[in-house]
Amino acid sequence: MSFLIETRKTVGLSQRELADRLGKPRSFVSKIEGRERRLDVVEFIALARALDADPGALMATLASVLPDDLDF
Repeated sequence: MSFLIETRKTVGLSQRELADRLGKPRSFVSKIEGRERRLDVVEFIALARALDADPGALMATLASVLPDDLDF
């Protein structure tokens, strides 16, 4: 997801550094950013915190950039 990639890069983290903060392999972050994997709510909160972001604000921003006709 380009929004999450931009947020990660703005914070100045590589995929590896974000993965380390989450205690996950780099492939975890890569799959999220590549839209191969979706996050549950708890994972999203952990991701936001690892990005030093407020989870609620990050969710609101994410919701505002997603298309109305989400593809499930």
